[in-house]
Order: sequence, then C-alpha cells, then structure tokens
Amino acid sequence: MKLYSCAQHESVSTALQAGHWPEACDPALRAHVEGCASCSDLLLVTQTLQRARTEATQAARLPSPGILWWRAQLRRRNAAIESVTRPIAVAEKIAVLIMLIVVVALAVWQHDQIAAWLAAIWGPLANIAQIPGALLVGFGALLFFGAFAVYLFAAKE
Repeated sequence: MKLYSCAQHESVSTALQAGHWPEACDPALRAHVEGCASCSDLLLVTQTLQRARTEATQAARLPSPGILWWRAQLRRRNAAIESVTRPIAVAEKIAVLIMLIVVVALAVWQHDQIAAWLAAIWGPLANIAQIPGALLVGFGALLFFGAFAVYLFAAKE
C-alpha cells in the first residue's frame, strides 16, 4: 500500500537520498517537483532534516584524544580510590556506632555513681529526682548528634 499519490515520488526520494538533488538530477524531475505539491513537500521535509543532521554532527565535536585519555585516567583513579576507601569508611561508621553504644551502656550501668557525682557537683541546689531526667535528655542529645554524625559520614560518600 503506497502512502503517496505521485508516480515521481520514488524518483524524488531516491535523488534526495543519493545527494543528487538538484544539480545531478534530471531537469524534467526538477520541473515536476515545482508543479507537484506532494513532491515539493517531500523535498522540503527531506532537505530540512538533512540540514538539521549536518548541523548536529558539526556541533558535536569530540575533544582531543589527549583530553579523553586524561579524563579516563582520572575516572579510573577515582574508582580505585573509592574502592580502597570504602572499607575504611564502613569501619569508621561501625566504630562510631560501637562507641555510642558503649557510652550509653556505661551510663546506664553506672547511673547511681553518675547521679552521686552530679549531686556532689551541684551541691544542695541539685534535686536528686531531676538527675535521671537530665541524664535522659543528655543521652538523648548524644544519641541524636551521634546519629547525625553517622548520617553526615554516609552523605559524604
């Protein structure tokens, strides 16, 4: 099934694809294109697409091979550095997490001694009933900032 109605449509298309239009084609074909709306539309669309293709290939200039080689070397070096430092970053995060767990466990284990120490520092103004609340707030802040530090370490990578 043909989508075009002109008998010369194929000849015009062949001349355009071969690059023979308008200099190397038959003068009768040029005269036909001037009078046929379907063939002139084909000519207009094909020439516009060919011009756009030529402009796009001219605009896409590759950098020099030296720059491409240099960028590839940088990418390879950065990938190697990242693969070497990844276990170190994981070990840092694990160490920070263990340290936070140990501090919280120590504070819970030695709660009475910490409360007595704080009472001795604050003297008669210290209310013993408020010390556990203060410890909870302090450890909560420590936990929050510790988690925030771990998040920042993770975001850096």
